Amino acid sequence: MATTIGNRIIAWGLLAIAVLANIAGYVFNLYRQFVWFDEVVHAYTIFAITLVLALFLYGAALTGAGDHTLLLVLVIASVGLAIGALWEVAEWAYDQVVSGNAIKGKTDTIIDMIVDTLGALVAGWLASWMVRRKRGF
Repeated sequence: MATTIGNRIIAWGLLAIAVLANIAGYVFNLYRQFVWFDEVVHAYTIFAITLVLALFLYGAALTGAGDHTLLLVLVIASVGLAIGALWEVAEWAYDQVVSGNAIKGKTDTIIDMIVDTLGALVAGWLASWMVRRKRGF
């Protein structure tokens, strides 16, 4: 495998923090108390999910990272952005079925997608760095 157990433990730990942040946002009403909380949690959650996926899928799906670092970062970030888009669909569905207050308009959705992209790019860069460090690139 292209990644070490330590990298995977770090990635899973970061994902656990994302889950806790999302839960805390709803339990303690942080989404309403702090305007910036939604954006930070979106970026961080997509970052964490994308990093876990990158580290688990890298060995099986992506080869030649040493020669194509930018390509690796962009492919990983694309996966993260796709997850962000699915997240927005889930928020829309939640609004339709349960509550009607997860999406606060088009601007909210676009800002969420922008911060999702930033989180995914950071995950792509970090995964690339972890893989290169492990393989000596």
